[in-house]
Amino acid sequence: MGNDDFDYEQHERLRGRVANEADSVLWTFKAYYEGADWYTKRDRWMDFGIFGVAGLLTIALIWDSAPQILLVGLAITTAVMSGYRRMADPGDRADECYRAAHAYQRLFDDFRDFIQLELANEETGLDEMRERYHELAERRRNLNEDMPEVTSKWYENLDDSVYDEVGTTEKDKERLTGEAKLINGSVKHDLSEEEVKERLTSDADLSEESDEEDKEE
Repeated sequence: MGNDDFDYEQHERLRGRVANEADSVLWTFKAYYEGADWYTKRDRWMDFGIFGVAGLLTIALIWDSAPQILLVGLAITTAVMSGYRRMADPGDRADECYRAAHAYQRLFDDFRDFIQLELANEETGLDEMRERYHELAERRRNLNEDMPEVTSKWYENLDDSVYDEVGTTEKDKERLTGEAKLINGSVKHDLSEEEVKERLTSDADLSEESDEEDKEE
């Protein structure tokens, strides 16, 4: 039987707010991974470029037959590429993005545990649910302040497949909840508000369970 003292409407509103936060965190950590991969590839290609030009310069010096202007050009190119790499420092930028992605992913995992273990159980109580929600939301705000900025171009490389990559079961995917307020409004997906809602927090849909019990009575 359903709990007559439990406010299912309040729970639904809380469930939507939880979904907003969880969806935002999901897209954010995926975007950071996109950025980290891009900087890693850029760092690797810059290394290849510098080694390649330096190798050509070495060969030209060994053969001692290349024109002086070519040697000067290769030397200048190597110096410019090395200086730009030190200033841009894509390797460090990649590390920063990976650290941010890991932090947001841990937060998303905590949101999922909260949804499945606490928000889905009316015995937890609305007060305790709200308290836990505010703790997780505060962690997200702190991360937003502490982590490097994530640009819109990383979001543009993402699509709704992010929901399939977080390790949820088919049942979980169908029951996740809440339209997300995505960072900077840059994230675009084709899911309706109700579809996103069912994907993020459906495990915590207590109103449906209550309706079924009322019908049985």
